[in-house]
Amino acid sequence: MNRSTVALALMLLPLTACVSEAPRPGGEEDRGRTVVYRDQWGIPHIYAPDEASGCYAMGWAQAEDRPEQLLKNFKAALGESAEVEGVDAFESDVIVRLFDHYGVSQQGLKRVGDAVRPCLTAFVAGINDFYRGHPEDLPAWWGQRAVNEAMVLAFARLFLYSWSIDDGLGDLDRGGVRPRLPEVQRASNQFAVAPARSAEGAAILGIDPHLSWWGVSRFWEFRIHAGQLQGSGVTLPGFPTIGLGHNRTLAWAMTTGGPDTADVYRLELSPARPGQYRYDGRWRAFEIREAAIGVRGEAEPRVVELTSSHHGPVIAVQDRAAYALRTAYAQEVGVLDAWWTLQLGSSVRDVEAALATLQLFPQNVMAADTEGNIYYQRTGRVPRRPDGFDWSRPVDGSSPASEWNGLHPSGELVQLLNPPNHYMQNCNVPPDVMLPDSPLTPDRYPDYVFSDAGHGELGGWSNPRGSRAVEILEADSSVTVQEAIDLILDVQPFGVKRWQEALGEAEVEDHREALAVLFEWDGRLARDSRGGLLYYLWRRELAELVEPDQLQPLRTKLDGLMTPFSGASGEVALEPGERALLARAFSAAMGRRLEEAVSPGAVYGDLFRVGRGEQSWPVGGGGPVGLSTVRSVGFTGPRPDGTRWGAWGQTATQIVVLSDPVRSWSALPIGQSDRPDSPHFSDQAEKLFSPRRLKPTRWRPEELAGYFQARRVLDH
Repeated sequence: MNRSTVALALMLLPLTACVSEAPRPGGEEDRGRTVVYRDQWGIPHIYAPDEASGCYAMGWAQAEDRPEQLLKNFKAALGESAEVEGVDAFESDVIVRLFDHYGVSQQGLKRVGDAVRPCLTAFVAGINDFYRGHPEDLPAWWGQRAVNEAMVLAFARLFLYSWSIDDGLGDLDRGGVRPRLPEVQRASNQFAVAPARSAEGAAILGIDPHLSWWGVSRFWEFRIHAGQLQGSGVTLPGFPTIGLGHNRTLAWAMTTGGPDTADVYRLELSPARPGQYRYDGRWRAFEIREAAIGVRGEAEPRVVELTSSHHGPVIAVQDRAAYALRTAYAQEVGVLDAWWTLQLGSSVRDVEAALATLQLFPQNVMAADTEGNIYYQRTGRVPRRPDGFDWSRPVDGSSPASEWNGLHPSGELVQLLNPPNHYMQNCNVPPDVMLPDSPLTPDRYPDYVFSDAGHGELGGWSNPRGSRAVEILEADSSVTVQEAIDLILDVQPFGVKRWQEALGEAEVEDHREALAVLFEWDGRLARDSRGGLLYYLWRRELAELVEPDQLQPLRTKLDGLMTPFSGASGEVALEPGERALLARAFSAAMGRRLEEAVSPGAVYGDLFRVGRGEQSWPVGGGGPVGLSTVRSVGFTGPRPDGTRWGAWGQTATQIVVLSDPVRSWSALPIGQSDRPDSPHFSDQAEKLFSPRRLKPTRWRPEELAGYFQARRVLDH
């Protein structure tokens, strides 16, 4: 296989080209061939005669769009990121080597299912063939080695099973042991609307992961028609399936939050026998191995000792005790098999089958199908734990009494099919507040099945995104496509009207013009909003004036996050001191505005931006200091010009209508390509993310006809 054997050179076509003058996607010209079309956003639409050929094209196209990031993802999975990124990645590499993602994957390749293996092999071949044909795109730090199948499995383990490992690290932290490890930002939104509440006469699914826009979590978008592999969505460079999206009859979404799938064991170290720990009344030897980790700029690799117990790798040593992290995914490599079941599924019953493999990482999984079903499971590989231990903190690992007792089958996990109110949402909230009167209450499940402690108290609480989603969905008995899009891009903080009313009672004595603008504001953090910027400045000042634990009671009163579930009016009675604090913060914020040279006519998007390279555009939504919105954006600190640019949040937003045929809309926050000279380097930032729009995916051949800009045939 060689890139030079491409049968048809790149053909550029204007968007207005007559369909009869151009090849018809999936038509006679494509029969028996592997073809990659590119639409006006640079998104690849793959047409291939079988699944393996489609996966080959997927590997090729990922390398074409993300030539460096794809290989950086594999370097991360190998525990070699520090060779490229420098010393800041060293500790992450140590964790990767401790859990031996690559070694486990090499040993586990033989367990990959027969249905998946040809796709995995072809995917790797597509990647290697691209670099062979484009040596100028092969980074010098990668060398000449070929990508192999175990690297793909290792990357899947690194990214997906890190949720479980991080849950275990949370146990360690709650136990007062705090190793220095990188902080990861994770959140997401999802909602499902059943046909009875849909103006489209079909189920609607909202898919909205919130991760970093850069690095290993930077999603790649595509459409595919290859044998039974049909659909649209996003995945990560290095992953050969639709990660989040839909096929011809089924759509699926995932958000952070899940059951407890990892624990930390405290091990007593022998004072007389170094390298041993007590277990069941005897001293047992640790397994110790060495790893050489290269660091960019350092002449010699750093050699580290990696220590493991029978419970798992030792992640900390303190006060003559070692702490070992045990994850239920330690030796698992079957995540691609589980995802393959999703790819080829026809209904939510196939989602249940995929989750029953216990290979998917701990998540809130939500799905909808063309039969009209909507389904939810708080899934994960959950150990059965003996009673008598606080599993949210390190437990005594010296006795067999604390050993796990097998796994909970997926039928024992938190799940819901077709709720009676015909909708549900999970914006990183516990299952009991996914909808009013949720039947998924904590008393029905073991604590560690209902939720990991890292995701907050077991139940009885919500967050601003979840409460706002319920507020909107509860008020809409006939959701249209546009209303679903408006919901997933909503920029109104929950409870904002109560904050405005409270300020109105606070007797502010100065800055009357600014106060009038804030009172007239519609409550939306829109990019062109003056009131939205003033609201941010006021809330920022309040957060800096008051310690978080003192501010929280006031926030609880005014946010009123449980009002959509309680039916309460949301009226708030503030103490005189609280009203005075609100007034003082507003006056201080307006004075500081003058000091910072924020003009009276400035709007929210003057400060908050979405950008790449040297260009940026105004953006609405998100916001720090308690200004969370469904349209979530996490911003950097101030740049030299005072602006703050989005860096994480809505990462790959999609709306799917499960009609016949399925229709879908999507957007990335920046652009499809990592090539600075590409028109798709930042086009979605400017034309979609900034104005809060989604694009039609045109995933079906008849939709794409007349709208593609390039066609390439791959001979392999």
